[in-house]
Amino acid sequence: MITFINLPPFIRSVIGLSAVILFLLSSAIIATAVMHKHIKVLIVLAPICVFLYFMNQVIFDIVSDTYVEGPFLNVEKALEEVPYIYPVVILAIITIVELGMFLYNRKWTENNITAGSIKEAIDNLPIGVCCYEPNGQIVLKNHQVEKICREYTGEPLLNAVTFLYEITAGSRQIEKDNIIKLNSGAVYTFYDRVLMEKDDNLRMLSIVDITEQYQNTKTLEEKQRTVAKLNEELVLYGKQIVESIAAKEILDAKVKIHDELGANLLASKKYILSGGSEEERETIEAVLRSNLQYLKQETENAVTDEFAVILDTAQKLDIKLNILGKMTDLEPQRHIIVTGIHECLTNTIRHARGDELTIRIDETESEIMVEFTNNGKAPEKEINERGGLVLLRSLAEKNGGSMRIDSVPRFVLTLQLKK
Repeated sequence: MITFINLPPFIRSVIGLSAVILFLLSSAIIATAVMHKHIKVLIVLAPICVFLYFMNQVIFDIVSDTYVEGPFLNVEKALEEVPYIYPVVILAIITIVELGMFLYNRKWTENNITAGSIKEAIDNLPIGVCCYEPNGQIVLKNHQVEKICREYTGEPLLNAVTFLYEITAGSRQIEKDNIIKLNSGAVYTFYDRVLMEKDDNLRMLSIVDITEQYQNTKTLEEKQRTVAKLNEELVLYGKQIVESIAAKEILDAKVKIHDELGANLLASKKYILSGGSEEERETIEAVLRSNLQYLKQETENAVTDEFAVILDTAQKLDIKLNILGKMTDLEPQRHIIVTGIHECLTNTIRHARGDELTIRIDETESEIMVEFTNNGKAPEKEINERGGLVLLRSLAEKNGGSMRIDSVPRFVLTLQLKK
């Protein structure tokens, strides 16, 4: 049988190269096992790695014809006389063992928590994480915090305290809170805290991407400003409507009284010409006195507050307002309540034929409840909302409130207004 020494130089070189490759692979697997503290792999591969080292040394000496003295001389002579199939079989067995150990080690690292798996998990976090000592020396950091540091400062993250100072005192801190904005437009918030309460020597810096939330907040604030402006315009518009309607109703009342005054004057003329009883004279006198007193009132100096206007209007129309509770000064809630008083006052006169309107106001920390009732006749059928009632409901709902109308057994209008 052909011995190892009688093999062609190229074949011997291939065997030697194979032994070197197997040695390097076993060393790499051992290094991984040491990092993960996988003892079983170390027990199997450590002897193989030592054997391959000496085998590589002997094969190198044989291939290169290097003169060797001492123990290796006997080993080389023994290998030279060994059939070539023996080292080939040994290397094949070692290859199979190393492949098995490699697969076993990889499966073990996938199914067990190791230092490497922890680092890999931290690197895959969407937030930046940096653990450091009080002097700024970094113990652990992930890719995200390194990326943020390079984009913010233009330099790698070498000292956590220096980086924290730069983002805290930097000109790109856009809010009083810990919020920074990068050149790319991304917005981040950062938190610095002690990592463990019992150990003040280790701190953690966390940096979270809040770009979407920040943009949504700014958009919401802009919409709130727009809504507030529209509410102010709506309140002003409502006040103008109330003043206009109140002025129109006062004018209608004056026209009516003027017509009644003409009729009373004709009645007076008839009384004077034809003569009448003392009772008729007193009736005509009382009516004329009431009409003249109303017409003599100076409406030019009427108060401009819409609540005072509606109170004055009710007094002039001889409608009694019973207000149970305190009228709020909050806007637009005050305006909505006044609009409700106006609408219920109109309905009391026109439809219910009543002369008394009761408004109950109950106020809590979060809402205002207002209930309107009158002493007139109950509605004959369910009320169909239109005109002023539609406007009143719209005002209430646009400001987060609600409106309810009950027709049976009597008319009750309820407003629920959020503060």
